[in-house]
Amino acid sequence: MTFECPLCNSFAAIELVCHICESIPLVDQGREADFYDDYSPYEPIESVKQNDGYQDKAHECPHVLACPTCGMSDVYLIEEWMT
Repeated sequence: MTFECPLCNSFAAIELVCHICESIPLVDQGREADFYDDYSPYEPIESVKQNDGYQDKAHECPHVLACPTCGMSDVYLIEEWMT
């Protein structure tokens, strides 16, 4: 049994409201781990997940979501889907 992030794999789009200005939708900026250094986006996802500081027991993928209206950005844990 494997789990995959619906945002990383384009299975679904995010539809969250900004908690600052209530604008919709927030824009997915990608996995948080992709911002660690220049080579992070090219590392295998599973190896990065072992060192990202989040417990993988819940099968969640940390994504940076940003509001195009007010500029707020935050990390949201996206529930991975069983495939």
